[in-house]
Amino acid sequence: MTSIRRSDGDADDAGAGREAAGAASGVVAPRVREITPGEAAGLRAAWSDLLGRAVEPNVMHGPDFLLPALETFAPDARLLVAERGEGAERRLVGVMAVSRPRLGFGLAPRLPAVFSNAYAPLGTPVIDADGCDETLAALLGALARRDGAVVLRHLPLDGAFAAALERVAAAAGHRLEVVESHARARLRGGPDGASFLRDHVRQKRRKEWRRLWRRLTEIAPIRTSVARGDDARAAFADFLELETSGWKGRRHTALAQDTAVAEFAARVVDGLAECDGVVVDRIDRDDRPLAMLISFGVAGHWVSWKTAYDEDFAGFSPGVQVVLRATTRFLDDGGLVDVDSLAIEDHPLIDHVWSDRRRIGTVVVGFAAPPHVRLAVRFAVAEFGLHLAVRRFAGRLRRRLSR
Repeated sequence: MTSIRRSDGDADDAGAGREAAGAASGVVAPRVREITPGEAAGLRAAWSDLLGRAVEPNVMHGPDFLLPALETFAPDARLLVAERGEGAERRLVGVMAVSRPRLGFGLAPRLPAVFSNAYAPLGTPVIDADGCDETLAALLGALARRDGAVVLRHLPLDGAFAAALERVAAAAGHRLEVVESHARARLRGGPDGASFLRDHVRQKRRKEWRRLWRRLTEIAPIRTSVARGDDARAAFADFLELETSGWKGRRHTALAQDTAVAEFAARVVDGLAECDGVVVDRIDRDDRPLAMLISFGVAGHWVSWKTAYDEDFAGFSPGVQVVLRATTRFLDDGGLVDVDSLAIEDHPLIDHVWSDRRRIGTVVVGFAAPPHVRLAVRFAVAEFGLHLAVRRFAGRLRRRLSR
């Protein structure tokens, strides 16, 4: 068994403190029921409220993002919902979407996985911070009654949820195995934007980026802006056009080039715009988008989802310029806990601006089961590891060939 390594001491201590308080109060274990995504409409308000109380808020496992994602990418998924209390006192305390990802190879039975994918690379379920361990234990118990194991992909290994998972697994005798892990950039709340850039970005880089910005402003009128609410919906249409005009368009991976994906993204932006959960940082030249960054968030926890820029002006580093302005805005707005870049490890752009890192991994939770089931799980874990290794190799090869 491989233990989940934790490095985010503040988050772990806070989560453990809230959990200890819940355990001491004699919290009653919640009831878990299984529903389809289509049956979740009546839970939207309670689910959105739960996001703000979660031990580790994840906008990508909230209703405005997850329901369109499941309909598009995992229509066979099921939702496990945990509730505590009776009648009018009943309260939603946990939501976990589970599907069976298609990995290929055909080497072993497929394991169920908590939903995440390339468009939603943050796989933390939504668990109330109050009584977190009891709720997580109940959800895992419901899975154990029908499956030998469950996979949690794109899971932060250094946060409060991972700490709770370790405690629950140890208490229940579950096996935890980290199949793979890597580091990706994030921005944590702290000083104001100017101070952060001064303290965390090398002076030589700052000087060069300022020089490029001055040159850019000299050749055409430049305007920076931030779009929220209805403005974010309009900005998203501009983003689709900008992204398609670049390298993603040439590779046919832009959002607008897949009708189902474009509809999914539009639904997400539309839903999150209603609750101020989407923000679009943009730089415009002559009223045309030069660079744009779309971010989603809840309760001070944000993800930088998509970025695009006009490649005709690549020499001015427009991608960096919009990230710099988003960074200062996030920090100056106040209330920021963190922003997950969702980026690959050693990203050539974001890693030079955001110096903090978070560990992300794929964790398999193996339940107590007869020997033949445990053997099947071991083969499935090996299959999953092979799948991830092939994907990492293919990603490195694509990046090398694109240079």
